[in-house]
Amino acid sequence: DVVRNAGVRAPERAIAMVEQMLRAARFADKRGIVHRDLKTQNVLVDAEDRAKVTDFGIARAGASEMTQTGSIMGTAQYLSPEQAQGHQVSERSDLYAIGVVLYELLTGHVPFDGESAVAVALQQVNAEPVPPSHLNPAVTPELERVVLHALSKDPADRPADADAFLAELEEARAALPVSAATAGTE
Repeated sequence: DVVRNAGVRAPERAIAMVEQMLRAARFADKRGIVHRDLKTQNVLVDAEDRAKVTDFGIARAGASEMTQTGSIMGTAQYLSPEQAQGHQVSERSDLYAIGVVLYELLTGHVPFDGESAVAVALQQVNAEPVPPSHLNPAVTPELERVVLHALSKDPADRPADADAFLAELEEARAALPVSAATAGTE
């Protein structure tokens, strides 16, 4: 609803919301939990723009669980490539999903979409996202690097953990133009 009703978020507001998600992911990871279904629909935002991660219904430690019909659990637009392939998931799988959320907050679109979950999952594995600055010129090169780093196909190429992702976001925030850094924070 935040994206649909308010449109794309100013970079500063998108960063602030994603930082809150990353703190939740860090909290879960320290307890050995991988959420596995992080997406905008599983984030509640209150009137003060405080974000709360919800729906740990398919959260697990370890490898992806399959349903009895053989489909991967999770929402296709937010699945990490390894999750889409049924491989081992980790905190870095959740970081990928948070990268998708950041992309969506900044552009108004998920990086990959299609007519079926299978089509989207194939894109997660094989396609490169349109750089977010092509859809929103307010996305700085520094912020774009953070988004694309989080969306790396290989988990080893993503931020090491939530703290590393948070540090990258802080550097991107510091590089925002003064007007963008303060837009929407009043």
